[in-house]
Amino acid sequence: MSFFCHPKLKCDCTQATTIWALITRLPNICWYSRETDGSNHRKRVRVLKGKQGSEGLGSRLIQGAAWMVAMRWLMRFIGLFSMAIVARLLVPADFGIFAIAVTFIGLLDAVADIGSELAIIRHPDPQRQHYDTAWTLRVIMQSSMAAVIALAAPLAAYIYGDPRYLDVLYVQALSMFISGFGSIGIADFRRNMQFHKDFQYAVMVQVVGVAATIGFAILLHSYWALILGGLARSLFGTLLGYLMHPYRPKFSLSARDEMLGFSFWTMIRSVAIFLSGRGDRLVIGAFYSASIMGWYAISGDLAGMAVFELLHPIGRALFPGMALKQGDAEWERRNLVKIFNGAATISVAAGVGVAALSLPVLAVVYGSQFAPAAPMLQIIALQSAVAGFSQPVGQYFAVLGKTRELAVLYIFQGIIAVGTAYLLATHHADILTIIYAQLGVSLLGLLRLFLLLRVIKSLGWRDIVIAWTRPLLAGAAMYAVLIALQRTTSFSHGVDLMLGIPLGALVFCGALFAAWSLMGRPPGIEGEVIARLFKQAKQA
Repeated sequence: MSFFCHPKLKCDCTQATTIWALITRLPNICWYSRETDGSNHRKRVRVLKGKQGSEGLGSRLIQGAAWMVAMRWLMRFIGLFSMAIVARLLVPADFGIFAIAVTFIGLLDAVADIGSELAIIRHPDPQRQHYDTAWTLRVIMQSSMAAVIALAAPLAAYIYGDPRYLDVLYVQALSMFISGFGSIGIADFRRNMQFHKDFQYAVMVQVVGVAATIGFAILLHSYWALILGGLARSLFGTLLGYLMHPYRPKFSLSARDEMLGFSFWTMIRSVAIFLSGRGDRLVIGAFYSASIMGWYAISGDLAGMAVFELLHPIGRALFPGMALKQGDAEWERRNLVKIFNGAATISVAAGVGVAALSLPVLAVVYGSQFAPAAPMLQIIALQSAVAGFSQPVGQYFAVLGKTRELAVLYIFQGIIAVGTAYLLATHHADILTIIYAQLGVSLLGLLRLFLLLRVIKSLGWRDIVIAWTRPLLAGAAMYAVLIALQRTTSFSHGVDLMLGIPLGALVFCGALFAAWSLMGRPPGIEGEVIARLFKQAKQA
């Protein structure tokens, strides 16, 4: 099997990838000559572990998190730029049609998500058969779900009373089918903590997808711009994976017993998380107009972006590091509270900030036609802030192999979320009532999550409560100040946003550090920030 070269490892490069280097501005990237015995991979793992011993795992994780945050935010900046253009070329109803199609696809995509890449990353020494089996399982699952989508397209068009869903779902099925054949080799970028390569891959796929979406929007002025842009993203992502990594797959199920034990509960958890987070869209789309669905979808996507575009890249970088430290009780005792506190701080700062500035955010980013969605965004952003608390917990339970326990939690939450939305919709409740109900379900899920954390013996429940309380107090202070600012001034939406962001950040940070000091300076992100500032000051 062949792998991407690490710039500090000697290798048998037979050819310099000059064009690729010029594109990425990273001329130190090259390929191994093809091998089949996996010996170079084992050598790389030993070298990587040696580097971790000398540099420290913590510094590598921080560097990785920085790469992942930069990647996600650059991608989202590009995405926001495109949406700011596309939203002014389309109407809310177009986004409603797209949201229903994407939600339907997302449900089946969650069913097809067997955690192939995560299984490779957490495996102590994956061989060729593990990669081939993971790739084959993914091809089987995604091809099967693509067939289900194509067969179910007429039924979906009938249920939602709109024949446009027929062709839309056919194209979405094709997109899923193509994605299933993508390279599993790119999992090595994260496994070996080569996050800059993961960065290159993700950003280039996003750029091509965004460019295609904008181009189709200018030409078509319809929801097809969003659909065809997604298809272009799938095509390019599949091609790029094989250009960046020389892994060439073979159909094999020789390691299925090892892979499926992890994958089954990963799939169940993915489905449950999807239902708890987006399952209500399937209900709302059937009972409310396409415009309302468009406002609701835009609000949900914006709130999710604000919170999880920081949390996901950090978790993506932490996962391989936590995998190396699994079972280390001393490491858990010293670091898990900090990780949980950091996730809560980011979630509350981003989610509550968007909630407080919901109207100016929508008006500036998407235009005045989306301003009626501000009350929706305000509640959904708070819900996203609550949901963000669970992100590092899910990461760590996946590392420990406790995907079943986490899946069961999300199954109940997903059933309650969809059931509540359906019950309220059938009784003609307004959309805000449904959104408030979903916020209540998220709070219930947070309580169940807290109970689940008690199985980690190295953590005390008081430590977790203290870690979560500080950012909640800071978020409440920030929300009060930003709401008061908008009520007492008559600035334009743009000025409200320019003033509100720095003011909110200042109030949040001040309240956060004040709460940390009053609580006796417990372990958390505040202490880490102060320690690093002092270290930089001494070095200067």
